[in-house]
Amino acid sequence: MAKKDEEIEGMYTLVGDPDNPDLEAADDGKISLTDRIRRMRKKIIKDEFEPSDEQRELADQAYARAQNVVGLVTPTRVVLASVFMAALMFSIFALGFWVVPRDAVDVEVVYKQGGPGHVILLQVHNFGSRPIANVEVDASFSNQDGEVLNSTHFGPVSLLAHTSIAGDDLELVITGESIWELYTIEITLDYDNYDGAITKQSWIIEVGEYTFETHTLDAERQWF
Repeated sequence: MAKKDEEIEGMYTLVGDPDNPDLEAADDGKISLTDRIRRMRKKIIKDEFEPSDEQRELADQAYARAQNVVGLVTPTRVVLASVFMAALMFSIFALGFWVVPRDAVDVEVVYKQGGPGHVILLQVHNFGSRPIANVEVDASFSNQDGEVLNSTHFGPVSLLAHTSIAGDDLELVITGESIWELYTIEITLDYDNYDGAITKQSWIIEVGEYTFETHTLDAERQWF
């Protein structure tokens, strides 16, 4: 029994059919175990997979279609498609901006601080697609004690759709006041929308920390 065990000692490798393998003595370790496993795997895969005629035909058809697609996609067509999509997106935006009924009124405020004092410039924008009427703007400039240092009243006027307005009555100049203090600008906007409803909004802005500031005050948007 001991003699039989001694006979099978040594290094062997699997050979023959994977379903009915046999042992063969290794060539003194010249072929590594990793190489032997890799060879067996390649043999198993090669023996097990053999594409059918139908599979070959489907692969040929897919390859032919891919070649047709590659032939159709040219740099010129890519550029034209990009231009078309950009034009389409712009058209959708323009439709909403110019055609869809809506009220969109903003008051733009520019605050400047310098040697002589303070300057406040206002501009009213009607970004809506409908005209507005009886537009009035009241603005005042106050110190921290609540004292009104200057004020102005603008209007009433009418504004067509997608138009803006500015003027002397939308400007405030304050001289002789310190530029090292904080101040308050209070703005009130009144207007009648397309349906005749009155819209009124007020804002309070604290300024003076910076020598130049811009603020955009959005009135409530109304659709249809």
